[in-house]
Amino acid sequence: MVDRGLLAAQAIKRSNEQVLAAQDIITISDGLVGANAADLAEFDNAVLNFETLYADLLASQPSWHLFDDNLVDATRPLNQKTTTFLSVAKQFATAPPDQRFGLNLRLKYVYQQSSLHDDLLEVANIISARFKAEATRFQTQQKAMLLASGLVLLAEALFIFRPAQISVVSSMQSMRKTTNDLRRSQDKLKSMNAQLEHMVRHDPLTGLPNRRSLIEYLDHIKADKRTDDWSLLLVGLDGFKSINDTIGHDYGDALLIAVSNALKSCVDFEHLVAHVGGDEFVLISNEASEYLIKRIFASLNEPFEISGRRIPINASIGYLAIGDSIRQTHDLLADAEIALQFAKNTGGKKAQAFNQHLRDDLGSMQQLQLDLTDAIRNGEIEPWFQPQVRLADGRLHGAEVLVRWRHPTRGLLTPDMFLPAAERAGLMIDLDFAVWKSAMHLARGWQDADVWRPVISLNAAPDTIADPYLIERFLRMLRLSGLEADQVTVEVLETTFINGKDDLASINIDSLAECGIALELDDFGTGYASLSKLTQLPLAGIKLDRSLIASLPDQAADSVVRAILALAAELGLQVIAEGVEENAQALHLSERGCNVGQGYGFGRPMPADEFTTWLIANAKSTLKAGPEIAQIA
Repeated sequence: MVDRGLLAAQAIKRSNEQVLAAQDIITISDGLVGANAADLAEFDNAVLNFETLYADLLASQPSWHLFDDNLVDATRPLNQKTTTFLSVAKQFATAPPDQRFGLNLRLKYVYQQSSLHDDLLEVANIISARFKAEATRFQTQQKAMLLASGLVLLAEALFIFRPAQISVVSSMQSMRKTTNDLRRSQDKLKSMNAQLEHMVRHDPLTGLPNRRSLIEYLDHIKADKRTDDWSLLLVGLDGFKSINDTIGHDYGDALLIAVSNALKSCVDFEHLVAHVGGDEFVLISNEASEYLIKRIFASLNEPFEISGRRIPINASIGYLAIGDSIRQTHDLLADAEIALQFAKNTGGKKAQAFNQHLRDDLGSMQQLQLDLTDAIRNGEIEPWFQPQVRLADGRLHGAEVLVRWRHPTRGLLTPDMFLPAAERAGLMIDLDFAVWKSAMHLARGWQDADVWRPVISLNAAPDTIADPYLIERFLRMLRLSGLEADQVTVEVLETTFINGKDDLASINIDSLAECGIALELDDFGTGYASLSKLTQLPLAGIKLDRSLIASLPDQAADSVVRAILALAAELGLQVIAEGVEENAQALHLSERGCNVGQGYGFGRPMPADEFTTWLIANAKSTLKAGPEIAQIA
């Protein structure tokens, strides 16, 4: 009976240890979901521990017939579920990061929905109950034997029974201690299950309800038909990625926590604030949307104090009324996402209510994305040219190449109408190369016709500058065109250096400069680039944004322009002023030391045939900014 008690205790202990090991596997896998690079050693140790415990439990099964001949058969479904759980855990350990979420869900499904957890505990309960019954039966038999053999036992009590009784009592005490330990283990398991349930429904960083909780909450209030006055607001932080990239993810995470606390203070306790991923939060409330939106913007108005740094952050909001709509919860979130993206695309720091026009615009954007691939292949993308004039002598300096799309059904499209679609479709690299190739071919034609020795400026999107094949493709295109390296300038945006992928942008810029290609920083004065970038990059020039030129000769604007020109002169950089419309502006900039002017005063962007006419009339003339020159275009 002592052996059976020890056997039962060992089996119960292994079963409960296996439950704890399974809990460890699920908890560790939750922390690995979404992590691009993570140390899997802890997870592997947990899986090995679970596998070892399972092997020990299997090894002990042949002796279970001592309690019940049917107990081994009853545990076969448990063995199958345990094998499945172990297999999924091993797949998770070797799976790439993008597959871990699905495998994490399968682990939880096998453990909870397929009753692996309950079956493991049931084995312990069955063995404990069977042993208790066996112990009870043993005690009954013991009493019968005592009555039947009283005289014999009385005579042998001092030599046999007393030592045996001491041994049994000691074993029973040991079993009671084991039983108490098991009860404490069960309490710990209940606590861990509650923690696991909380983790499944809450974001680990902010502690807010996650997308799963949000969907359950929405389904609940819709089922109760309490949605008449309720609204859904999707809040997305503007420029959050640049914060992670520039000051680090630790600050970004701390900022998300601070924002989540600020948003919680904007709603009543019965309303919901959820963190649905990245920099996006959802608020569900029955308060009037306009008042809640004002409170949200006010809560984000002041910079957040993060580890001694004051970090400002703005947000855009897409919102809609839940009402008595029969739409699915996922459709509500998708509509709010459309409204949020519209708010971001139109400048950010604003709120946008969802309406059907936004969805229609999205459909139009998606259609443009589909059309763009054919447009690039069919030659519908055209280079247009805008002259650049040397301010010192009024002679033609060069021309900036701009892009237009001659759509077969929509007519002529300007960049603001299709570049967002190209960026979303990942077509900016192909678009840039198509424009460059056509522009180089046209420039070579003007040179061969002795109209003008061209110098053209090519705009390069951040994706293009970060293309690993940029140098090879660009140099081959330049060689086939017959132009020299000094006849081509590449204009890059400041955002190229903020969002450059794996420093490829900087590597390509250095390589272009080494090949003799001049590089200019476009729209200087409007972006995020620090002045140190001017000394770190192999730039030949900078282009002053038209917003700095429009106010000239205003004193404040003039002070800024003079400071930039002085800095450029000190660094040996050429300066091109955009937006020159009047001769007075051109003279003012020339007096301040600006090298080149560009704008409607010298000529509007023109298609190739019109620019050819303009070149014939003006390429070898002295030009002044004004309506007479602009009219030629």
